[in-house]
Amino acid sequence: MTQIHDRLDWNLLRTFLAIVQENSISRAALRLHLSQPAVSLALKRLEERLGESLITRTGSTFSLTAAGEMVYQESLTIYGSIARLSLAVQDIPHDLTGTVRLAFVSGVNSEVVDNAITRFHTLQPRVTFEITTGSSTDVQHALLHYHAGLGVSLRHKQVPGLNNTPLLHQRYFLYCGRSHSLFGQRDLSIEDLQHEKFVSFASEQLDGVLAPLALFRAQQSLQGEITGTSSSLHEVKRMIRCGLGIGALPEHVISEETRSGELWKLPPYEGIAQITLYLMWNETLKFNKAEEAFLYHLKEALLTAGY
Repeated sequence: MTQIHDRLDWNLLRTFLAIVQENSISRAALRLHLSQPAVSLALKRLEERLGESLITRTGSTFSLTAAGEMVYQESLTIYGSIARLSLAVQDIPHDLTGTVRLAFVSGVNSEVVDNAITRFHTLQPRVTFEITTGSSTDVQHALLHYHAGLGVSLRHKQVPGLNNTPLLHQRYFLYCGRSHSLFGQRDLSIEDLQHEKFVSFASEQLDGVLAPLALFRAQQSLQGEITGTSSSLHEVKRMIRCGLGIGALPEHVISEETRSGELWKLPPYEGIAQITLYLMWNETLKFNKAEEAFLYHLKEALLTAGY
């Protein structure tokens, strides 16, 4: 036997709703832009398919039977579900395609960024990502020359042509590697470091994006020979780990190396500087739709995280 839901037509239920709400077949016909006979026929067909009388007519008025009342309530529920479905479909983001071009300084370690990429990929699986890394100068050059839509970079001062918002605060400490003579020693003082060789970032200059590190060394008279430089955090970390000298690194990036005993924290034990990474983008760049959507998504994530 055919199931009742296979025999029902939503248009019949919609017509029945209009009849009840208008309390009149003629007014329901006007509301639905149908003829009065067509509305009466729809009511008859619904009653036949349900096998129940839905309306009791008394002269020019009518009242609902018990079955009619139940069908009316169920029809309202169905109508609400259809209305919610329509709104839900409208709220689904457009199925974006395209590429989000990101330029990062090396060693960016941000849960906010990672979580934003994860969630954005879930929402927009057809969007691809292109991520390049380099120095802060490289990142800013890529943004200014339209090679990237969004960047994460250090900055010493406002960069003309680029907008920015704080993304991540990094606390820098001094470290040495396992083969260094200071490794494992406790209760050291700044004076114990004054003649030690140093590994530094290429931008660790008084006019560079890591100027606070250079300023600290100058203030503390840490004038040891520079035995290695790089614009890459990973390579600076490698040289420190290999014992070329002591150097400054952001704590949250090298936490695993300190736990495993590859790096040893040196004084000052409260750290030497807090430096901010910025989310940056070109003031004049016309984003593609994917980059525009991701920037909005990332800004929302930053607001939620309290930035």
